[in-house]
Amino acid sequence: MIRTLLLPLALMVAQAPAAPPTFDASRWNIIDPEARAMTYLGRPSLFLDNGIALLRDSSFADGTIEFDMAMHGHPSFGGVAFRVASKEDYELVYLRPHLSRRPDALQYTPIFNGAEAWQLYSGDGYTGTAELPANRWVHVRLVVAGQTARLYVDGATEPQLVVKELRRPWAAGAIGLWGRLGGAHFSNVVVTTSAATAPAPVAAAPPPAGVIVNWELSPAWETATVKPDALPAGSIAWTPARAEASGILNISQFRKSVRTAASAAQRSRDIVFARHTITEPAPRRVRLVFAYSDAVHIFLNGKLLFEGEAAFRSRDPSFLGIASLGPDALYLDLAAGRNELVFAVSENFGGWGLAARIDQP
Repeated sequence: MIRTLLLPLALMVAQAPAAPPTFDASRWNIIDPEARAMTYLGRPSLFLDNGIALLRDSSFADGTIEFDMAMHGHPSFGGVAFRVASKEDYELVYLRPHLSRRPDALQYTPIFNGAEAWQLYSGDGYTGTAELPANRWVHVRLVVAGQTARLYVDGATEPQLVVKELRRPWAAGAIGLWGRLGGAHFSNVVVTTSAATAPAPVAAAPPPAGVIVNWELSPAWETATVKPDALPAGSIAWTPARAEASGILNISQFRKSVRTAASAAQRSRDIVFARHTITEPAPRRVRLVFAYSDAVHIFLNGKLLFEGEAAFRSRDPSFLGIASLGPDALYLDLAAGRNELVFAVSENFGGWGLAARIDQP
């Protein structure tokens, strides 16, 4: 066991008079223009507003990460990144102080290509409930082992969030502090690493009956240049992409956003076309159950059948845009032979993905 106390965030000064304690920024790679090392609620801290701070030369696979966090109570987000491969690829657990005591006060999401995916990963194994007091220091402890993680907040003896399956591949990486939209203050970071080896491969659970796991993806475009309500003309370089056993295809795992700040300001979205081929010996009708984020156009054999919008707050002020199989379904009239099912999935933020299941008659 290796236990490391990161003093730059917990420096105590006993001499008097003494200069206020400072944050040793040289120990951290701070990627947040609004970040500040400052004294807050009587102790030295790092404030992250909208970015990440990575501990230089850190390597963490399994073990415990502990820190104190002070939140303001307004809509904001703060947490810990671990197994960081790059500033755009890591595991993330964070707290939502404005949702204290709610079922999604705590959140786990994998980060691929810089994209959060909380709309794709919600509920058991991904979100949890905790009381998140404002304007005082709250202790947070994250225990990571293999492909599982357990989060304890404010001295809890039982984990309030249990991540049953971390979605990124097991690998050692850096640790970091993370904040968004007003973020939080961080102090007293302590890391305890465990001797760890890659967990033995576990046979993948078979997907539920009818769940589509084999897809092909187009390149990523923008809706400003490629319209979602028509299949793109010309030759497309399709590449295979396999969904998780649940059916969720996290497109950000395979494609990176191509939007610029200027195009995003013009409400252009990222778009990818996902194709699945269905071969039938004879004509028949099937029920297609599907989920998506943020918007979708569904085509069968070149014909547009459905258009849907499920972005954050697109339906009412409390609508989150969580993607789950069940609420939406279509009936497909399949022809004998090869049938081409295509989802055009457009994304703004929160999770770029889809899921689909074909129910047998």
